[in-house]
Amino acid sequence: MLLTTFQRRRLVVLSIVTIILFPILRACSGSNAVDSANSTTTIDPANSTIAPSSGVVSDEESPAPIILSGPAPIVQDGSAQIAYPATETSGIQLVATFSNFDNAPAVVCFVPAAPFGITLTIKNINNGRTTRCTNVYREIMPAGATALLHTKVFEAISNLVDAPIPVNVTW
Repeated sequence: MLLTTFQRRRLVVLSIVTIILFPILRACSGSNAVDSANSTTTIDPANSTIAPSSGVVSDEESPAPIILSGPAPIVQDGSAQIAYPATETSGIQLVATFSNFDNAPAVVCFVPAAPFGITLTIKNINNGRTTRCTNVYREIMPAGATALLHTKVFEAISNLVDAPIPVNVTW
């Protein structure tokens, strides 16, 4: 890259100005990091006041609540109301899981304690949802389960991640 005479003169002038003016401006600015680090401040104890806390709260003290608007907060005393699932008086209580029944229709289930071919009403004890399915025969039952529902039937009463779930079966 070839520079013209004008461009070369321009670069020389800028270099000289930078080399000369930069140290002069820095010396005149008056901000010296060494001087500011060594400066001390004397406070008269008679006229001093304690500054408010910077927001740091120790473990022994807690800040008072600030209510901006709305109703007053409920005082927590460590107790709570707990709802327990009701026990069913009719039907049988089983533990249900799911299967796709080898691509069988989406309205089948297997409950060995119920008669085959009958329509069953399955109620999730945890949330109260109810669905219906037809009881068919199945050779295999997963360990820990006493009822096997088709995946679509199971999804009608619960999420698949909740399996196994307690159910009440009536017919």
